Amino acid sequence: MSTSNTTTGRSTAASESTSKLPVTDSAGSPNREGALGTGRGDSAKGASRSPARSEPATAQERRGPRRVRLTLSRLDPFSVMKLSFLISIAVGIATVIAVVLLWNLVDAIGLWTQIDQLGRDLNGGDPLPFMDFFSFSKMVSYGTVVAVVNVVLITALGTLLAFLYNLVAALLGGLKMTFTDE
Repeated sequence: MSTSNTTTGRSTAASESTSKLPVTDSAGSPNREGALGTGRGDSAKGASRSPARSEPATAQERRGPRRVRLTLSRLDPFSVMKLSFLISIAVGIATVIAVVLLWNLVDAIGLWTQIDQLGRDLNGGDPLPFMDFFSFSKMVSYGTVVAVVNVVLITALGTLLAFLYNLVAALLGGLKMTFTDE
């Protein structure tokens, strides 16, 4: 049975005799493609290439972006805690900076002196006792206390919400998202 292929000039007897032998990859595991595959062991792990991937992609597949649909089924509470802690630190720093900027803005337009003058006029020339609470150092201290409380609350709430999301995702399956490579 040694017929010749006229287009290539090769004998098909050799290919027929090798088609009955098991084809293995370089690791020695059987290749699932059998004699139809390349028989070279296309990957280092021994997985075979699918015939659909070896064919060139069509023009329509190459034009558009790939879309992958994934499900967010679990959040790691420790990583959420770390992330929420860092975000709360940033919010705390922004809070203190905002208090300093707002106090300087109010002081620059003279609102503190107008409020103090109004209080002196209403109180018979004596300053209002609560105006001591609006000094720069006390306002920065209040802003710092609020920032520290926010760090604790935002970190705890972020971690708690991660646990709650995991419970809800276990019951309902999680969030389904579609990603593209645009």
